Amino acid sequence: MPLTIFDVKGVPGARRERIETAVVAGAKHLPEPYEGWIAADPFRRGVRLLITGAHGFQREVGFAIDEEPAVITQLVRATLDE
Repeated sequence: MPLTIFDVKGVPGARRERIETAVVAGAKHLPEPYEGWIAADPFRRGVRLLITGAHGFQREVGFAIDEEPAVITQLVRATLDE
């Protein structure tokens, strides 16, 4: 699995699985393993995703807590392809 989610904090259970699945789908194309942490962002009324990898790789992605899974997948993919 190219992206392993280690923790999900502050995201309601009903949305947690949907968000985690969309994030992992956005990273399926990666050639090496990466790590992710998902947390609610109460100040922006959304969710923040931190992705880390080899050689100091670190990216953050933010999106609304009720964002469509397809949009989350696209945001993750675009961020990783930067």
